[in-house]
Order: sequence, then structure tokens, then C-alpha cells
Amino acid sequence: MENDGESRDTEPRTVAYRVLSIRMIWYASAVIVVLGVAVAVWLLTAFGHGDAQERNQLEAIKTAGTIVVGTGGAAALLLAARRQRSTEIGLKQKDLDQAAAARTHALQEQMAEDTRLDAAERRLTELYSTAVDQLGSERLAVQLGGLYALERLGQNSPGQRQTIVNVLCAYLRMFTDAAADVVDSRENHIGQQGRVRQAVGEVLAAHLRPEAPDHRFWPDTDLDLAGASLLGFDLSGCRVRSAGFRSATFVGKASFGGTTFTDAAAFASAKFTAEADFTGARFESRAVFTAASFRGDAVFTSALFDDGLEFADAVFLRSSHFDSALPPELARQLTALPTHVPYSEVATSERDSVPLGVGIDGTPVCWRHDVDPHFVAFMGPESGKTTLLRTIITGIVERHTPAEALIMLVDYRRTSLGYVPADHLLAYAVSPPQLGSMLEDVRESMRRRLPGPEVTQEQLKNRSWWSGPDLYVIVDDADLVSVGDDDPLEPLREFLPQAKDVGLHLVLARRTEHAGEALGQGVLKKLADLATPGVVGDGDFLEGPLLGGVWPSALMPGRVTSVKRAGQELIQLAWSGPEPLEALPSNESGDSKPVSG
Repeated sequence: MENDGESRDTEPRTVAYRVLSIRMIWYASAVIVVLGVAVAVWLLTAFGHGDAQERNQLEAIKTAGTIVVGTGGAAALLLAARRQRSTEIGLKQKDLDQAAAARTHALQEQMAEDTRLDAAERRLTELYSTAVDQLGSERLAVQLGGLYALERLGQNSPGQRQTIVNVLCAYLRMFTDAAADVVDSRENHIGQQGRVRQAVGEVLAAHLRPEAPDHRFWPDTDLDLAGASLLGFDLSGCRVRSAGFRSATFVGKASFGGTTFTDAAAFASAKFTAEADFTGARFESRAVFTAASFRGDAVFTSALFDDGLEFADAVFLRSSHFDSALPPELARQLTALPTHVPYSEVATSERDSVPLGVGIDGTPVCWRHDVDPHFVAFMGPESGKTTLLRTIITGIVERHTPAEALIMLVDYRRTSLGYVPADHLLAYAVSPPQLGSMLEDVRESMRRRLPGPEVTQEQLKNRSWWSGPDLYVIVDDADLVSVGDDDPLEPLREFLPQAKDVGLHLVLARRTEHAGEALGQGVLKKLADLATPGVVGDGDFLEGPLLGGVWPSALMPGRVTSVKRAGQELIQLAWSGPEPLEALPSNESGDSKPVSG
């Protein structure tokens, strides 16, 4: 019962109106007519004689009748007022009903609009999620499909453009180490990820150029590519609001010619491995290049810096072109490696250190052959490869007597002919037959030096179970020596891990071309497995990482990246001069001295 009462209380209450029926109105009219006729008859009968008293009575009766009629009129007026009130209530109710209907219609329209927006938002989310999933696929075609789906989504939905740009930038930031996964060195071409990354850069640039057709320009766009590895990045002619390239690596040429940065442009600690072209670029806000390194030409000709620029600790390793863009006082702050370093300026007195060149801070960079017995150099043509080997030869000869160090020089092109003194020269190989015969002798000598079971721990520690000079096998143009699967240096392979025990040092220099493929086989592979130090110089970045994750790049002759266990640094190689140390020794025919053991 309580529930029934509550339900009745919750029902909407309505006002009940009593309405006179037509029948009741006719009944009332008939009664009034009959009553009026009866009264008139009675009045004529009772007061129709005409004397004064009766006339007075008739006037009284008329007065009373008038009152009655007035009362009836008042009643009629009351009825009219009631009818008017009912009409007004009906009209008001009609207005309320219409307002309620309008509200219901508006609510239905709002619900329909919300449903449409929800459907559109859901469809947008589904398209976005699908495209992002495709971009993360392992298949190249699916990745490219996801990329262009995102591009189309941004083109059709202006409100989503910055979000899509953020997604593409985040994709590029996934690759931060100049991309060991970009290059398939065995095929010598950019791999799948590299092609996708280049396509992402092209999509970004296509929508940042104000002259792009069909309303494809996306204004007020921010780029955040801090720490990313960018392949052949071309943003020339673009207009960007803010650009974050802090610690980014530009592999290959970086093009920003004619680009306008309307907000901050941050290139602090960025690495440009090849030419950096900022010709005609405009920086409307502050440009920051603090600690940036330019390994190729830096071209800032006609660039405009509206709010100043910062180049503190920036390093220019090749030529730089600023025209009138750089204030003279700032130009004096820019540091660069020297382009020519005589060997005499880097020579050290340390017995087991062979000087190679100088670093950016001016200190000598050396090869410690007592710690790392082997050394590898990957350098492009005409980049100072032979000069480096001559410097190493000079360092060995200056620091060790013939009783301590002998050199076996493999030089098919005879570029170092006569450069090793006769008393230090064990053998000079200029052809495969000579080299094969010499290495067989070396193998036998090295085997005699291997410690046997009778060698004590003290002898192992002091390396005193054999005596004789260390052997330095120096190979120039190793790409000519080891061709395909034929590796004449194979007899040395078994001794490379025990080089310190047997006094063997292998110095190998070759061109960067096809070096990535060569690292996968033979003696070079063994040296790579041993984390052999060395240098990487000029070459095509498509070769991929060669030593310690370092890629070849566009470097001027004599510029290389020194790779050690402790890290990497860019250096300028020492120049030891073209003059040979001594005339060609008498054993140039290929005869070799015995290596005592």
C-alpha cells in the first residue's frame, strides 16, 4: 500500500476543470424563459389595474427584476470570464505543449548530432588506430600503407594534423643510433626501415611547404625529432613553427635551404654526417646550434637570424660558409680540427703508443698496441689510407729496434715501396704467390710460440717462454688482397685471439666500399669479433656501421673517426710526408727473414 501511495505521489498532478454541457445550458435557458413568462403573467394579473399604489408596487417589482436581471448579467459575465479563462488556459497549455514538442525535437536533433559525431569520432579513431598498427608492421607494404593512411587522415581532418605529425616524429625518434637496422650491408642498399623512414620525412616535408598544391600545406606545425636518426632529411622550402632536433643525427645530406622557422629552432648537439645546407634559411626566433658537429660542408649563405644564434662549442670539420650571416665575434668562437698536422707535432715518447693524429681538443690520439694488438682502417679513396699506414710504420720503427719489432708489409700497389728500413723489414709482398709463401712461414713460427703444457703461470704472465721480435703484418688495400671467399690472410686467423702471447700484430687497411659485406667473413670478421680498434673515414653511409657502430660519412681527406673500447672521436690524421724512410731493401724480391721463436 505504501508503494501505491508513493507511486501516486510521483504521478504528475493535473488540474481538473468542470465544463458545462450543452444540455445543461438548454435546461437553464428554458427555466429562465418559463420563469420570465410566469412572472410577466403574474405581474399583469396582480398589478395591471392602473392605480397609484399598484404602479408603485410595479416599480418596486421592476426594480427587483432589474436587480435580478443584473445579477443574471453578472452571472453571464462570470460565465464569459470563465470561458475566456478556459480558452486562455487551453492556449497556454497549447504553448506549453508546443514548447515541449520543440524541446523534444531539439533533444532528438542533439542526440542525432551526438550520434553522428560519435560515429565520426569512432570512425576516426578506428582509422587512426589501424594506420598506427600498420605503421608498426614488419612488412614494408603494410608500413607504407599505414603511413599514407595517416597522411590522408590528417589532410581530411585539420584538427588531427598536429597529432599525426607527433606520431610520425615519434616513429622517427625510435631510431637513435644512425640505424644499424637501416642498411642490409650484404645487399648494399637501404633496408626496409630505411625506406619507410625516408618516406616519413618526405610526407612531413610535403605538408610543410606553403606552395604545396591542393591545400596540402599544414600551417603552425611543430616538429620534435630530438635524438632521431634522419636519413637524407630534406626540409628545404618549408615553414615550421618550432623545430626540435637536439642530439639528432643527420645521415647523408641535410637540406634546410629556404626553410622558415617561426619559433625556436634547436639543433644543439646535432650531428651532420654530410653537407648541411641552410642557404637562405630564416630563423625568426633564436637558433641554437650549441655543440653541433658538422662533418661535411656547413652552408649558411644568406641565412637570416632575427633573434640571434648560439654556436658555442660547435665543430666544423670541413669548410663553413656563413657569408654575412655570422657576426665576426661569433665566428672567432667556432673551433675546427686543423687540416694539416705534421707527424712531428703528435709524436709521443711512450714506447707502446703509435701516434695517429690529434683530436678536437688538440691532444694526440694513439694506438696502444700493447693493449690492443690489432688495428683496422676503413677509408675511402684518396682519403689518406696509405698515409695512415706510413704513420704507423714510422711509429713502430721509431720506438722499437729490429730485435723488438719486424714488419711484414703487404702492398700490392707498391705505394709504400722503400718506406720500411731494411733492418725492420721481414718481408715485402706484392703478389698473392709471395704472400701465400710468406704466411706459411709465419704460421709455422707462430705455432712454435704457442704456449705448451710445460709453460708455467709465471712464464705466461711475463711471456718469457719464447724470445724474439714482435711481428707486425701491415696490409694495405686489403680489398685487393682478400677477394670474395679467397682470403690469403687466413693462416693468421687462428693466432689473432692469442696475439699478445705470440707477439703478432695485424694492421689492415681497406676501402669503405663493400666493407660491410667483407666484415661478415674471413679475417675481418674475426677482427670485428675481437672488438679491434681502428678508424672509419670517408665513404658512403649506405655501407652501414663498420666499427663500433660508426658509419662512413662524407669526410675530407685525413679526417676519420677513431674507434676504441673507451669510445669514439673525430681526429685529423698526422702527415708523415711522402718521402720513404730508406731505399728499397735487398729482399724486395720476396725473400723473408726468419722470425725467431
